Amino acid sequence: MQFIKLLFLPFIVLMLSILACQTESTFEDFQVDQGYDYFPVAVGKSITYQVDSIQFDTTGIGIVIDSSRYLVREVVVDSFRDNVDRLVYQVERSQRLSEGDPWEILGVRSVIPGERQLEVLEENLRFIKMVFPLEDGELWDGNQFIDPATTIVIKGEQLEIFKGWSYEVEELGVSENINGRTFEDAAVILQAESENVIERRFSVEKYARGVGLIYREMQIMDTQCISACEGLPWEEKAQKGFILRQSIIDFN
Repeated sequence: MQFIKLLFLPFIVLMLSILACQTESTFEDFQVDQGYDYFPVAVGKSITYQVDSIQFDTTGIGIVIDSSRYLVREVVVDSFRDNVDRLVYQVERSQRLSEGDPWEILGVRSVIPGERQLEVLEENLRFIKMVFPLEDGELWDGNQFIDPATTIVIKGEQLEIFKGWSYEVEELGVSENINGRTFEDAAVILQAESENVIERRFSVEKYARGVGLIYREMQIMDTQCISACEGLPWEEKAQKGFILRQSIIDFN
């Protein structure tokens, strides 16, 4: 009996080793894709966007529509540890009207990539842009640090931009074509989509894996024209607010 045990002992050890390797391999195969690379950030990284903006302004002579097109460049210029040891990246934003013009600095935003969420701090407003793992249909309060009654001045008019926002991963792993460039693996995050007879709040951002933000659109409009404007599109009845479309044209 002792001889039989000794005979089969190497075989048992070998089988246990194989099972252990298979278990380890299976575990690695099923590790969760967190989605961190939908918003990659590193010092030196830059993205250039084309921005189309429409602003609505009510004056004594009626509604004035101000349309403009310009370029915005975002460059990660530095990183540091904050007072709770989180890694913070500083992103410098610059603007120019056309290719031949010099860049003019608009300001600096902070990007804080964490294990469970990604925060962006801009103009003293803190947004939770993503939660991880990033999954199709995921819902979260991306504006939990922002009072919905916060007002922003656009063309001299006060706007409560952040009323009714609720973030959702609307699509994940989809193909997006932006300015003739195809991004095969993109995430579409719907941030706001609500309206009534006097307000429209719409905001969406699209991110490509390995690139970052490739498209952004905001429609923030208010009106007091109700019965006389019934059935009209918002672009015709808005009395204050804006439409902004930001699309990628270059990156490194």
